[in-house]
Amino acid sequence: MTEGDIKERLSMLTWMIDRYDVLRVAISRRAAIVLSADAILVTATIFLFGQYHRSYLMGPDIISNSEQKMSLAFIAFSVATIACLCFSILSATSSIVNVWAKSSDMPGGATPQIYFFHARDTYEDFKNFESFQQTIQKSTDKDFLNHAEAELWRVIVATYVRHNELKRAIVYLYWAIFPFLTSLIIFSIMLMFPLIS
Repeated sequence: MTEGDIKERLSMLTWMIDRYDVLRVAISRRAAIVLSADAILVTATIFLFGQYHRSYLMGPDIISNSEQKMSLAFIAFSVATIACLCFSILSATSSIVNVWAKSSDMPGGATPQIYFFHARDTYEDFKNFESFQQTIQKSTDKDFLNHAEAELWRVIVATYVRHNELKRAIVYLYWAIFPFLTSLIIFSIMLMFPLIS
């Protein structure tokens, strides 16, 4: 491979790395939307449970058998809603932040140290400017190409992991909607009991 080929390939790899950076930003924006929806549902569930607490747990001591059963169902569906939302929040947060400390810890097999392209790997291995400067001055275009290839692999794996975490967060959010609506319906029926009886 000639020097011109190496520089051309390095330029292409740099463009691909930049492209995945744009994808990372897009995933982060979607995760922020999911987190906002999670926050709204958590607030609504807590508000609904507060209304239930005020109406029933601090209300009359004697409630009918059917009200007791509906109370248990309401509590179960409220807890299920909060549990799904907790998993959704964890997954959405994971889609924004890398969970591994160094590139060598990431999934997808052994990854070489990524100098110059990856801040954490570079800092962890050099720690001072003098050793960094000596290494970068001795590095050839081929070395930079190798580091760029390793960095491209890292961002591909990171994007894949983040995308899967975002999908998981959306699924948990969808699952949270059903028990929330069910608990809302149960609470509405419970509020109508005094009017019926």
